[in-house]
Amino acid sequence: MAFWIKLTFDRTIYIIDLDRIAAFSQTSRGRVAFGVPDESMTIVVNQQKDPDTYQIILNYVENTTGHTFND
Repeated sequence: MAFWIKLTFDRTIYIIDLDRIAAFSQTSRGRVAFGVPDESMTIVVNQQKDPDTYQIILNYVENTTGHTFND
């Protein structure tokens, strides 16, 4: 079962299966970042610019791993 999200990053629309992301990180400014499989780019989601996607990713990480990021 896949967990898909749709987001816009650098003026490009991505549809991403979060189950295929190997690692998520939180930047010093509280943004959530992850690498896209088979790409040489990192997507950064900002809470102020895209609060819905940001919260979906935080919920996904917590529900899937049991770990939470610091707010």
